Amino acid sequence: MTARLPPQPVVWALSRHTAFLAGRQGGERLQRRNEDFSGLDLGGAILDDAILSGCLFVDSSLNSAQFVRADLFSADFTRADLTRTMFDKADLRGANFLMSVLRQTSFRQADLRPGQILRADPAGKQTAENVPVNMSGANLEEANLKSAYLDQANLSNTKAAGASFASASLFAVNLTGADLTNADFAGAKLKEATLVGAKLDGARFTNADLRGANLRSVDLSQADTTGANLQGAIHRGASAQLPPEVEARLKAHGRWIVSNGAEGERAVFSEMKLQGLDFSSCDLRAAVFHDTNLAGAFFTRSQLLFTSFIGADLRKANFDQADCGGTNFSGANLGGALFRGTRLIGVPIYNAQNQRTGKVLFPRFDGSDLSGADLRGAMVEGVDFSSSTFAKVNLAGAELINCTGMQSRR
Repeated sequence: MTARLPPQPVVWALSRHTAFLAGRQGGERLQRRNEDFSGLDLGGAILDDAILSGCLFVDSSLNSAQFVRADLFSADFTRADLTRTMFDKADLRGANFLMSVLRQTSFRQADLRPGQILRADPAGKQTAENVPVNMSGANLEEANLKSAYLDQANLSNTKAAGASFASASLFAVNLTGADLTNADFAGAKLKEATLVGAKLDGARFTNADLRGANLRSVDLSQADTTGANLQGAIHRGASAQLPPEVEARLKAHGRWIVSNGAEGERAVFSEMKLQGLDFSSCDLRAAVFHDTNLAGAFFTRSQLLFTSFIGADLRKANFDQADCGGTNFSGANLGGALFRGTRLIGVPIYNAQNQRTGKVLFPRFDGSDLSGADLRGAMVEGVDFSSSTFAKVNLAGAELINCTGMQSRR
């Protein structure tokens, strides 16, 4: 869509704002709330210190514009061209940058935290809602976000190669599937951030705080984590390299997950010999391991939602602290397997409209052999073990919710 020239009243207001910034007679600060500037060509506009809370800039062209210290609370920049635009020290709480172009854009010290926005229900009753900043799918290549406040922001599937997040506050930020090649996170605060499936080749995390971060299906071998605090973070160890064929399938599976099936390919490892391999901290949601030899394999802290191990050899495999929601172990040999602190729980099923169907998929162990398995401290919900071999299973400290058939059988 080609942006159109702004109407004369907008041109006049911009001119008076420029005069205001210069201290000239007749100048007036631009103050517009909830106004619609969608589809306008405002490239190069100087809007420093303007008050534009709740305004719409959908599909607008704002190339090289300036919003330094501007009030843009809850503004909407969906699909806008913001190349080389300057938002330094701006108030952007609750703003929307969905699919926008932010190449070489500057957000130094900008406030991009959630904004408390009032929503009215059909009866007119207003309730406050914390709305995080949304940059999902945006192009942030070479953008400057040094010392910006991005707590809880959604940056999933962004292209942020070469961007700088140095010293930024990124608590609980969502960077799932983001391309962060050569990005700079030096000294950044990434506590409890989610970077599942992110591309981190050449990224710098020197002295960054990554405590409790989720780095499943992330290759950290090409990133610089010197001095980074990874306490409690979920990530693959440096020694957990898998065979090239397996690594390639995992990368394709990661793209399949973060793109909701639009890219990549679901990982299928059926009938392969993968005994003793270390899949710890991997995201293997909905992967298939039918009749696979996985004896002695490691799945510690892995995400195994809806993963299928039907008929697999899982003797002495390690599932400690893994998330096994709705996982299928039917017919598997789990003799001596470890499930300490594992979550074996039911998962609600959603339809294509992301609405609950009312159905719940519980883990399955139909016809499995759990002889000598260790489930200490595990949470087990809705599982029917009546057809399983359940001899000498250690259930000390396990939380068993609506489970049946746990009598010892040989």
